[in-house]
Amino acid sequence: MDSIQQISEDNVQVLNQLLTFLTSLDSIQYQNVPTNHGSSMGAHVRHIIEHYQSVLTTNSLIDYDDRKRDQTVQSSRSAATGQIKSVIQILCGIQADKNVVVLCTTNPAISPSEVNSSLARELLFLYSHTTHHMAIIKLLSTSIGLSIDDSFGKAASTRVFESNVQSKLA
Repeated sequence: MDSIQQISEDNVQVLNQLLTFLTSLDSIQYQNVPTNHGSSMGAHVRHIIEHYQSVLTTNSLIDYDDRKRDQTVQSSRSAATGQIKSVIQILCGIQADKNVVVLCTTNPAISPSEVNSSLARELLFLYSHTTHHMAIIKLLSTSIGLSIDDSFGKAASTRVFESNVQSKLA
């Protein structure tokens, strides 16, 4: 398997984990903003989806700041699930890496910079970004009393490290 295909498959796995989690929620849990938290689980899911769309729906110019911010996806688990399945379908069809340009705005007072990248590199970013937001979703879930799989929102390297530590303790 080519590295771009492996990276795509890894993204599919993390998105499937998110899909499985979404089936365990009701609409209130998905939309609710827990006390002392700034956003809902739905907002984080929407944010994840729109970052994938920024990469997968362009030919070569990626602008992570130019997202739809679709409130339907943020408030509807079924809309989010449909969008995630569409992203997975596109990821499964990726056969080759390609060069891309990413628009980067670090200071809104100046024009965005253009940075050369590759599809593989951006998919690695998306994997990490998704894992990070899933960790936040896990915190939101536990704050409202939901139990969630320990591996949810945990980077692969962290899972390997923890497994090695447990092996040494056994």
